[in-house]
Order: sequence, then structure tokens, then C-alpha cells
Amino acid sequence: MDTKQRMVTEARLFVRLGLLSFLGFLFYYAHLFFGLMDNVVLFKTLAITFLLATVPLPIIAMNNKKLFPELSSSGKTVLTIVTGLLLLHHFLMTFIFVMFLKGEAVM
Repeated sequence: MDTKQRMVTEARLFVRLGLLSFLGFLFYYAHLFFGLMDNVVLFKTLAITFLLATVPLPIIAMNNKKLFPELSSSGKTVLTIVTGLLLLHHFLMTFIFVMFLKGEAVM
């Protein structure tokens, strides 16, 4: 695989994982405030899935210097920090979902 095709593939993977992670935001807060799922196993499985989809994002952002060549160095730093915060958020929400919630809404 040549380098340009590899860079495009990694950028697509990053964007797809990022979109999946932002869908995790919708899932977490929709369940917290509205209690959309009654099946405890299903919502815990989805919480863990969204966490696992978010884990590679900061790794890809930090290790791939050619991910988005148009970004400046400060833009790449912001991208790394945002993906790290997204991972921290998903970790904490997954921890709360798996350990404390029993499948009902908080409110």
C-alpha cells in the first residue's frame, strides 16, 4: 500500500471512529435523561462499545503526524486534547453506566 493511500485510509478511519464516538454522546445523554432502553445488558454493551470505539482516537491523533496535513501544529495539539477529553468523558460515562445505573433514567 503506498503512503498516500495509507494516509487516506487512516484519515477515514479516524473520522469514522470520531463520528461513532459522537454518537456515543447522544446515546449517553439520551439514556441518562430519558431512559430509552429497558434492557440493562444492551445498554451496558453499547456503553462499552462506544468506549472501545473512542480508545484509538487519541492514539491516532498523537502518533500520526501526517493525519491532517492542512492543520497547523497548534491545531494538531487541539485535536489531540479534544480526543483525549472525549476518551476521558466516555470512560467516566461507561464507568457510571456499568457500575451504578440499573437501566432507568436518572430524572
